[in-house]
Amino acid sequence: MTWGAQYNYSADAVLGVFASLPYDPDDYIRDYEDFLSELQAGDTR
Repeated sequence: MTWGAQYNYSADAVLGVFASLPYDPDDYIRDYEDFLSELQAGDTR
């Protein structure tokens, strides 16, 4: 599991994302505290 944050881009910046699977919002943890809890619990999403 990896926590990542993107910020401080210019107004005309482009962020490209390459993935091997289609986007599924249920696959993501949006809260850092929840992420830490899952990490400690050994969740390997």
